Amino acid sequence: MRRPHVTESLYARLARAVLPVLPVAAPFSEKLKRGLTGRRDLASRLDTASSELQGCIWLHATSVGEYEQAIPIVRRLREFGIGPIALTHFSPSGRDYARTKPTADFHDYLPLDHPEAMRALVRSWRPRALVFVKYDCWPALVRAADEADIPVLLLSGALPPQSFRHRGPWRTLFRAVFDRFTHIGVGSEADARRFTAGLGVSSPVTVTGDTRAEQVLSRLEDPVAGGLAAHLSDWGDRRLILGSTWPRDEALWWPILPKLFDDYPDLNVVLVPHEPTPARLSELEAACRERSIPTQRLGGGSSPPDKVRCLLVDRVGVLAELYRAGHMAYVGGSFTTGVHSTLEPAAASLPVCFGPRIRNAEEALTLVEREAGFILRSPEDAEIRIRALLDNDEMRRTAGNTARKVVESQIGAAQRSVDLIRRYL
Repeated sequence: MRRPHVTESLYARLARAVLPVLPVAAPFSEKLKRGLTGRRDLASRLDTASSELQGCIWLHATSVGEYEQAIPIVRRLREFGIGPIALTHFSPSGRDYARTKPTADFHDYLPLDHPEAMRALVRSWRPRALVFVKYDCWPALVRAADEADIPVLLLSGALPPQSFRHRGPWRTLFRAVFDRFTHIGVGSEADARRFTAGLGVSSPVTVTGDTRAEQVLSRLEDPVAGGLAAHLSDWGDRRLILGSTWPRDEALWWPILPKLFDDYPDLNVVLVPHEPTPARLSELEAACRERSIPTQRLGGGSSPPDKVRCLLVDRVGVLAELYRAGHMAYVGGSFTTGVHSTLEPAAASLPVCFGPRIRNAEEALTLVEREAGFILRSPEDAEIRIRALLDNDEMRRTAGNTARKVVESQIGAAQRSVDLIRRYL
């Protein structure tokens, strides 16, 4: 058992002071309010489940993306007959999504990272291993598991260059936290270097790969899940998918879409806002009207009429399938906090475009290196790139095939991850 670092002790004091007063801030944050509401009676639910979860493999996947990475690991654990399996989530979106697509024996929120709450849960469940997926590693939970001699692992681990874990007192704290890990499995060699040479952790670090790639490929190749893409297959000859966009992403395209539509009559656009709220959809419809772009909402999923040039997607959970109907893709988020997942369009063999902020996603950097991904900084960049892809089918197909190979290179990550877990059971 490792002696607590001073930063871990300070973190514990801060958690004890701050967490009890979070309800005061809840009215000012809808996400915080949802998270606290969902955690009502959580201690009772966790305790009730403990009799069935003794000796479980406990995975933690904070939100939707991390849960998608956990699913292949859970499936492989099942194949080896390893269980029971508990899966906790931090964010409301992650927990709600997992409830609709459960894979573990138990899904619920992770308690807030209070030292006493985490020690109590570790004592109650007494897991055979605690596995974090990607990067949502809570210091009090890690310490509680380590002090109870429970193996702690990170799988599909990532440490983006801009992560706050590199900075100031957080750097010292998270180096101490990661030093408690039994083993760290990361998605890429670059992540391995950032953990070892960059952050200076002493725990063993192994490149096990990104398990989400296998989940993306599995969903893409599911014949039952292709109905919506089939509906769109006759809508124009070529389709540009603008996926998971925010207003700053859309500002890249509004100045050039009317020109592209005029010059390429067979081109249509599927616009998928990251948050398809009624207000956002109304704003997008108004923007289309201002530019005389015929538009329609996705609605029931039928093929839009020929006169429609822009299809607005008004629900979540269909973007991965929509990429199957595309010929080129733009992935949003890269003008704000960082690009959203580029794996889905790459797996669909599409050239992938995005804005300049991609250092949070190793696969996006790889796509650029392989000339299958393209950084767009201005509407002029976007117009030049899309025209080049539209005017040269061979270039478009070559870039798309290369993008697919980037995803396929991660096949085997789930097996390597489970092999790492089994090493410590």
